[in-house]
Amino acid sequence: MTTFDNSFLWQSIAITSGGNALGFIVSLLTGSHVHLDLIGTGVFALAAIPSLFGKAGALWRVKLSAGAVIAWATKLAGFLFFRALKVHHDVRLDDTLTTTSGTFSFWFVSIIWGIICALPHSLGSTSSSPGLTATTGIGMSIFSLGFIVETLADIQKWTFKNDPSNAGKFCGIGVWSMSQHPNYFGNLLIWTGILIMNSPALVESDVGNGNVLKSIWGCKRLFLSLLSPLFLYSLFYGQASGAMLNSVELANAKYGDDPKYIEYIQKVPLIFPNIFGWLKRN
Repeated sequence: MTTFDNSFLWQSIAITSGGNALGFIVSLLTGSHVHLDLIGTGVFALAAIPSLFGKAGALWRVKLSAGAVIAWATKLAGFLFFRALKVHHDVRLDDTLTTTSGTFSFWFVSIIWGIICALPHSLGSTSSSPGLTATTGIGMSIFSLGFIVETLADIQKWTFKNDPSNAGKFCGIGVWSMSQHPNYFGNLLIWTGILIMNSPALVESDVGNGNVLKSIWGCKRLFLSLLSPLFLYSLFYGQASGAMLNSVELANAKYGDDPKYIEYIQKVPLIFPNIFGWLKRN
């Protein structure tokens, strides 16, 4: 019978909250942008490490899930920290981080993001169930695809932007020719994969015994975990559409006079790539 131990969930929440609180203090003391992603993303790896110990850590499902989170967070935090050391600040956050209230809002949202985004793993690690081999394999495959897409997006854009011959041009090559934000798409695949990997273990053993209300309640951890990709999509869409931050305004100011850019934003999907449309254009 599947049992649940919520101690890891609370550990994860505490580490995520503490890490972001530290980021808030550093921001107030220094006004720097360099540490933002190093702490905000890196804390995912720190929060996942405790799940490798104890009874849950003996399960291959939990080991793979924790390894996926740690690999992703370490890779992305490292890349973003390297980028921050080169560019020093994020122009999209200049206005936000100039005030104490704006800085608090940024790190508070980072805490919420960290807690909700990590739910598929943090809740999955509370379960004694080994899960299913099929969903573990499918989940790892989707995670791996997302990891590759996100990594390619970051490398291709970084290489493009650092080529002097591309000065003043927008990046529309490689995976960026398939989606305006392939890094967001890759990230959605990453957390969807981790969700699928853990999904069978999130359902209580007695679900399906004829009591509808009890069955729904027995799926509560699965329903909570679904918030992860839904929240991420809302966050990414808000940023990509310009409803959050000023990234669209900045891009239009920089590239708005380029007919190729106008054609690009009209034809290339915002987040989810249209493979058939991309093949027709190429």
